[in-house]
Amino acid sequence: MPHTLLAADMDGTLLRDDYTISPRTKKAVQSWVASGRYFVPATGRPFCAMSHVSALFQDDMPFIVYNGAMAIMHKSQEVLFSITLSPTLVPEIYQLGTERKLPVILWCQEKLYSNYDNEYLHFYQEGSLAPTKLIESPSELSELAAQGVTKILWMDEPARVLSHQSEMQAHFGARVNCHASRPDLFEFVDPAASKAIALEKIGTKLGVPRQEMAAAGDSYNDLSMLEYVGFSIAMANSPEDIKKKCSYTSLSNNEDGVAAWIEQILNAKI
Repeated sequence: MPHTLLAADMDGTLLRDDYTISPRTKKAVQSWVASGRYFVPATGRPFCAMSHVSALFQDDMPFIVYNGAMAIMHKSQEVLFSITLSPTLVPEIYQLGTERKLPVILWCQEKLYSNYDNEYLHFYQEGSLAPTKLIESPSELSELAAQGVTKILWMDEPARVLSHQSEMQAHFGARVNCHASRPDLFEFVDPAASKAIALEKIGTKLGVPRQEMAAAGDSYNDLSMLEYVGFSIAMANSPEDIKKKCSYTSLSNNEDGVAAWIEQILNAKI
């Protein structure tokens, strides 16, 4: 079965640890598209923070953003799929994070809102390139929830992020989709939002069946798409349980693992 489409996570996968795309990876991605295939960046980042990736493509490519809560064509900005958190869940997730004295970040209509103004928020905002505002009252939080919150993040020490996973899954059950997206980030999206669901919508738009899709990732927020596609690629820096669920393990993100796999495919070595 041919690999018609490749979806790749950003942080820890396509990007090196310094958040850059290497010249080798840029060349490989452009060669992949030039061969008549589709390349889908699949990230927890907002669409407004993807300009450095958009610059790689002349053709209109689908992007998965907000960890699958939105799929959008990057040039025409045609929205293929979009879903927000239930307004009743937003204050609950926000309150649980605030009680734990964590920086809580909300994304609403491509704008960033938070409970605390601190160095963690500034670091995150620099990478997101989005306007930022502090939430000053419960009524403001309710207004944001009514407008539609795409996702909520908690920022915490890596040692505590995985403990949030089991605790919050037990607390919310099927009411919310929550997972670690990076060692220091824990995210909440609607249960109907995932990278797999977004890929399904993209496949319908492009006429690409899941068996012809490949996906590359390194973490738990990538698991849905890694399990959905016909061929899955883990990075060498992935946790062992992610690697075990994948078809193939490539080099690490710092060793251009996505580029290495693409080169092998284009040279018919896999």
